[in-house]
Amino acid sequence: MKSHATETILPANLRFHLLQPNGLYSPIPFVFVTERMARDIMQERQVILDAQAPSVRTRQEAVFKRFDPDLSVRAFENILGLFGVTRRR
Repeated sequence: MKSHATETILPANLRFHLLQPNGLYSPIPFVFVTERMARDIMQERQVILDAQAPSVRTRQEAVFKRFDPDLSVRAFENILGLFGVTRRR
């Protein structure tokens, strides 16, 4: 009988990343990212990284570094500020 104890399985429907033909996941580019979305994106990234082999993980991390959700959060907050909207934290 095969043991599945060492296998890590990704969720069937990732919300913020798309599988590419090269086997890596690319972030879906969002114009507006809320703080909650940024947390969810980072959690999903961790799940993806944990499921990958160490040889692929380094390449995947490089892909993730190209899109920083925190920058998008700040940009979103700045746009809201232009319209006089402030968010409670």
